[in-house]
Amino acid sequence: MRPWRAAVVLGVVAGLVVGVAWAQEVKQKPKKEPKPAQPQIPALDQWLRGVELSAEQKEKVEALKREFAPAIAEVNKAMEGVFTEEQRKIRREIAAKGKAEGKTPQEVRKLQDEAVKLTPEQKEKIAQLTAQRREVLQKLAKHLLEILTPEQKQVVEPLVEKTLKAGAPKQRQKVEEAAKPKKEQKEQKNPAQQQS
Repeated sequence: MRPWRAAVVLGVVAGLVVGVAWAQEVKQKPKKEPKPAQPQIPALDQWLRGVELSAEQKEKVEALKREFAPAIAEVNKAMEGVFTEEQRKIRREIAAKGKAEGKTPQEVRKLQDEAVKLTPEQKEKIAQLTAQRREVLQKLAKHLLEILTPEQKQVVEPLVEKTLKAGAPKQRQKVEEAAKPKKEQKEQKNPAQQQS
């Protein structure tokens, strides 16, 4: 009986040693780090949709994405920080519903604005961030148009202009009105009464 016990104990010990050695080897293997996500700029992708780019142009566009994506992401993050948690939740729900219904981003934004009541301070901050985003997109557009052929520019320029002009004057006016005290707003609406 004794030799049998010794064989079992020796087998168990050998199994443990092999198991520990295997576990250490697994731990020591370096894990592959995930590739960093490609920088995304939805406006740039929209501008270039359907435009055939050469290999050199594609490289330059990727370089533009790497250069401008951090600034746009920073503005977007700051924009999200303007909203309360409840407001963010409502905006996400409306965005998901709008996407499912096939609504355009402008329609979704309008629904979000109607559903989420912003304070004057929030409106002012959003206007500032929107202007900041527009500045970044203007710089990006300028650099993009420099690398395009005249034919490509004919396709892209109208899309760029549409993006940059979308809501700019209206947004500024709304924010300025919201930031003014209510008394001043009434005075502006009724200038004839003021002159009497």
